Amino acid sequence: MGAGALLGFLVRRLSVLKHLGTTSMATIILLLFLMGVEIGGNERIVQNLTSLGVEALVIAVAATLGSIVAARVVYYKFFNRQSHEE
Repeated sequence: MGAGALLGFLVRRLSVLKHLGTTSMATIILLLFLMGVEIGGNERIVQNLTSLGVEALVIAVAATLGSIVAARVVYYKFFNRQSHEE
């Protein structure tokens, strides 16, 4: 990833790369579409979609709550002016 960032930095002025963002977005959209087709064609996934959705919701809520707690801890530890006045 670092090598790609370095290469991108070095060749950022090439005119060929101006359309790279559009090409990347089209590729991502195509990959998401094909992934949807693949998932929709898999009976096992479709039959378990409800339980998979519930599991995904639980993971998302837990991750969000964990992020909120971590952000509050960091805020009160490092950015709260009252904690520095003590």
